[in-house]
Amino acid sequence: MGARCQAQAGRQPCLAARLSLLSRLARPGFLPSAFTPVLPSQSSIGVGVSTICSAKNGDKESAPANTEGNGSSGGIVGSVGLFLLWGALAGYAFLLAPNQTPLRDQYFLEKFLNLTSDGVALNAVFTQLFYIMGVWPLVYTALLVPAAKSRNGVPAWPFFTLSYAVGAFGLLPFMALWQPPESPPVLPPSEEDLQGPGNLLARGMESPVLAWLLLGGAVLCLGQAATAGAAAWEEYSNLLQESRFVHVTTVDFLTLTTLAPFWMDNDATLRKWEGKDKLLPILSLIPVLGPCIYLVLRPKAGGK
Repeated sequence: MGARCQAQAGRQPCLAARLSLLSRLARPGFLPSAFTPVLPSQSSIGVGVSTICSAKNGDKESAPANTEGNGSSGGIVGSVGLFLLWGALAGYAFLLAPNQTPLRDQYFLEKFLNLTSDGVALNAVFTQLFYIMGVWPLVYTALLVPAAKSRNGVPAWPFFTLSYAVGAFGLLPFMALWQPPESPPVLPPSEEDLQGPGNLLARGMESPVLAWLLLGGAVLCLGQAATAGAAAWEEYSNLLQESRFVHVTTVDFLTLTTLAPFWMDNDATLRKWEGKDKLLPILSLIPVLGPCIYLVLRPKAGGK
């Protein structure tokens, strides 16, 4: 009986974690009003999330406590829900997102990759958005290593590595598969735990230098976008309605912004951060900057 209770206790946080991610994506007021006419409708996502939440509430209210089968079915519902969300976003990106200017999208990509040098400046707002999408994967890597250790042994590194190319589309499958471990990692890690070539990545993610660089980069990008001027924002709005590259990048940014608070909370809980109750809810509301500030403030190896 004791083993079954422990198993059930582990599954409930797992389901709650997945439902937390899904519920954030279903918030009616999440998308800025300026994006409402051109970004995907949240009604279908909201219906799916409501169904999953109802299933969870049903398990908790009507099912007997500490029954292993119900916890398992709830975990399956959460996983399926996140996989469906992943599939819906991918389907929208490839099938429904505006694609009126494919040649211009190719030109934009070649400009960002320095394959074309013609002296023409790209839209300042989208340029900074593209650069911010290089900040997000590093933020997620710092939040997932090693805090996202999964009970089922699914490694995080293939997914956050993929996110450097495709953003949230690479991370969502891991979030669907992730389960809270029976023995959570001890954070922040000790200096001894970071020794050796096998811990090079973890040592880098614990570095305060990285946290400050990410924060500085985010401030620079957001500052330049905010001061780009009305004409640049109007042009960006037009690109949002015409360009698949611009549109999908924006959806990717919003998705990563929505998913970040859960992983910030997971990391802050493991590190027993003193500001978790007061500061973390505020930081969770600030796109990009909030997670970067958290990385600066969180307890680090060796008390750095």
